[in-house]
Amino acid sequence: MQPVLLATVHHPNISLPQLQQVVASVSKMFSAIYVTISSVTNNEIARLLDEAPKFHCRIIGPHGAADARRKVLEFGLRDVHYAASFFYCDFDKIVVAVERAEPALEAFVKRLQVVDGYQIVGRDSVVMRSYPATWRETEAITNKAASAVLGLPDLDITAGCCAFSQEAARYLLANSKGLLTDTEWPLICKAAKLPIVGIKVNFLPYDQAVNAGRDDDNWRGYASRLRLAYQALQSLEQGADSLNRTDPPKQVQVGWPYNGY
Repeated sequence: MQPVLLATVHHPNISLPQLQQVVASVSKMFSAIYVTISSVTNNEIARLLDEAPKFHCRIIGPHGAADARRKVLEFGLRDVHYAASFFYCDFDKIVVAVERAEPALEAFVKRLQVVDGYQIVGRDSVVMRSYPATWRETEAITNKAASAVLGLPDLDITAGCCAFSQEAARYLLANSKGLLTDTEWPLICKAAKLPIVGIKVNFLPYDQAVNAGRDDDNWRGYASRLRLAYQALQSLEQGADSLNRTDPPKQVQVGWPYNGY
């Protein structure tokens, strides 16, 4: 069975012809695509996605990335009525992957099978060099701390991309409340004693057009990236403390096989 794609859409910088190509590509790779679309997103983009084959869409208020990720997680988990791996990726990264590294993305999806745990999907060293120094240098702090907390070497936990089983999804849905799911979700799975691995891929390059309007390429960009790194460290600290608790994380009993026909 092909994996299920979960993605969040927030006012992407993309033309309708571009979007049609992306939709056609991902529809071939995944058994179903679940997306939450922020209410500030262009209506034509939202309509195209809503009418696309295999796409399941919900419009949500713009309340931050973590809120959107939790909502698409719940949407997909409750709605999928068969055994499948879940692959989460920010939609803007899916766009870039299809346009610049489609064969690599397709090969990864074909191999993807997460039976009982969580995969941290990061960027390989070649792809990482495509990112501005403001990203690389600040994310290196987060990734070093994450490797120490999770006991996994050479992690890239900040790529906005992960894969997990339906069992893991039930733990995530029951326990996720933080601002940064990149760091929170694997810690929830670790507390639940689920297997966690880190992998590196080459389909997540930086794209200047997607990130237009930011200060990524000058010193001012360090301010926002350092704030994000500090939030990630706080999340890791809280998660590390929770690992010492004796009571196990709770799990919701929704999704396959609970919703099976």
